Amino acid sequence: MKNKYNNSNKIRDSFEHLLAGASTFSKIEFFNGNDTPYCISHCDGAYVYDIDQNQYIDYMLAQGAVTLGYQNKEVNNAIIHQLNKGISFSLPSKLEAEVSALLVEMIPSAEKVRFGKNGNDVTSAAVRLSRYYTGNDHILFCGYHGWQDWYIGQTSMNGGVPGPVRDLTHRFTYNDPDSVIKLINEYNNQIACIIIDPLPAREAYPPKEFFSFLREITYEKNIVLIFDEIVSGFRCLQGSVQSLIGITPDLSTFAKGIANGMPLSALVGRKEIMNKCNEIFYSLTYAGETLSLATAKAVINIYKEKNVTSFLDTQGEKLRIGILRIIKENNIEERLDIIGSNNRFVFSFTNKDINHYDPTDDLKNWISLTADYGILNAGAHCVSLAHDDKVIDQTLSKYEELMPKVKKYLL
Repeated sequence: MKNKYNNSNKIRDSFEHLLAGASTFSKIEFFNGNDTPYCISHCDGAYVYDIDQNQYIDYMLAQGAVTLGYQNKEVNNAIIHQLNKGISFSLPSKLEAEVSALLVEMIPSAEKVRFGKNGNDVTSAAVRLSRYYTGNDHILFCGYHGWQDWYIGQTSMNGGVPGPVRDLTHRFTYNDPDSVIKLINEYNNQIACIIIDPLPAREAYPPKEFFSFLREITYEKNIVLIFDEIVSGFRCLQGSVQSLIGITPDLSTFAKGIANGMPLSALVGRKEIMNKCNEIFYSLTYAGETLSLATAKAVINIYKEKNVTSFLDTQGEKLRIGILRIIKENNIEERLDIIGSNNRFVFSFTNKDINHYDPTDDLKNWISLTADYGILNAGAHCVSLAHDDKVIDQTLSKYEELMPKVKKYLL
């Protein structure tokens, strides 16, 4: 019998011979075995197809970057139209000003804008800008912020990061003011910024009181407050966490969702800080690349016309409620739950023997089994504008079929 992933397995071997690891780590973290797809061939709407021509309803959505669905006609038309004019220019294009104006209109903290190509560009620019603006070196952080030395040095993957660089970055706990106060007291008058992912994957809603505390203490201590909305921006209700809770940081970073999968990111913030960008030499050859900017212009206009974030929340809630019902019907709610926000929720595996339980094996089994039934995910579900009621119903039908098998390996 032919392996369902025969071509994927072949291309995996080829990749291992030619590539020094995955270009995007999370794309292969749980897709490295013979029982999962490895390589995508093409995509359309809410669906992707691997190189063995297996179809999947996609809930990974290019690591959350595709919020409108694949092959969106308005987005494609914007790209084709701009392609006929050119991609990279020797001088700026008017698109930079046009997209900046749309971002300033949409994002409370945006008074001025600088573009990048990925989240790592703009989070690192925000940190360097904060250090220059305040004259201080230490950073307090909470969440994932990319692979630059200032952040990754405080993780288990800190190889190649000098000790003195690691010593300048300090982690605090989400929704825990005491953990922030402790670090501020320890590094008093030495802190350049507090950078935080305001809506981590496991959280359903940002705690407003905690962010009010962060805003007050950063004002008091002359610390730059940065919201890293690379993931939450253009996905949560109101388009950004800062809009949702009514608290405006000094700087913010956006990327995923801003251009429906095209490579574009934005650093936005207060004029007096943003005006220092040229003094820190934040410059990228491709930051003004026009296909991505034209896409962003089309995407933002679609958001305004179709109230995309409300749709994502509604469809995510339908899917979440439906899966929770199926979990309960199979009597596995003590082992499997759903946490996080409606538009980006996470499957949480638990065990009574919590001190000796590692959910990794359960998660791997889950990913393999759901892929076998035509659902592509890595333990979380993002939705897009293409995930209409038909797609949601189809997904729930698949979960009705597969959940008894999940029950077998969980119990």
